Amino acid sequence: MSQPIQFWSHKIGPNPWKNVIVFEELGIPYATEYLDFGDNTGGVEHPSFLKKNAAGRVPLIHDPATGMILTESNVINHYLLDHYDKDNILSPATEQDKYLVDKYLGFQSSTQAPFYAQSLQMRNKKNFEGVAHFQHLVKRTLRTVDDELRGKEFLVGGKCTLADLAFIPWDLMLDLVLQGDAEAGTASDRKQLFPNWYNWHIKMIQREAVQKMMKLKEEVNAN
Repeated sequence: MSQPIQFWSHKIGPNPWKNVIVFEELGIPYATEYLDFGDNTGGVEHPSFLKKNAAGRVPLIHDPATGMILTESNVINHYLLDHYDKDNILSPATEQDKYLVDKYLGFQSSTQAPFYAQSLQMRNKKNFEGVAHFQHLVKRTLRTVDDELRGKEFLVGGKCTLADLAFIPWDLMLDLVLQGDAEAGTASDRKQLFPNWYNWHIKMIQREAVQKMMKLKEEVNAN
């Protein structure tokens, strides 16, 4: 690859950090521009960025090698595997596993991310009834993943895939998402309630690529 992939991101929003994990897993060069939320200069809703992505959201990539401009974090990760995972580091081994990975990515994008985000939004609005409702749904989500991991090291095919890694950036926010919850508000609570999920989560965050992502996120938010 002669030029790095251009990558538009956000310093805090979890979704672009899913792509950072895959960039690091596959050793793909990338150059990041961090945007703000809103319509200010340097914001995702500013006219200059809306020309790139009419939805006004990150992540967004432009791959100079192919000319591809693409948004949506899970779609971007599929693209990265299709073009750059020549050694099948993260790619599923069979067609059946491919569809199972897609199943979990659909669950992550339609259930995990919205429920976690709504819990945070309700807290920001001081709607504590709403917080309790969405925290209940967050715990249901964790229970689902915990059940899926029963007797397994990874979600699909006995290896780490996008299905595993996609959950990590949002799960790293659980102390905030479940803040004040009497059952699952702390990591030790979650270890007791969701042991399969907890062991898997710890294994995921110990991966070198995830550690690099976490360190980078800490660094950019310290500035």
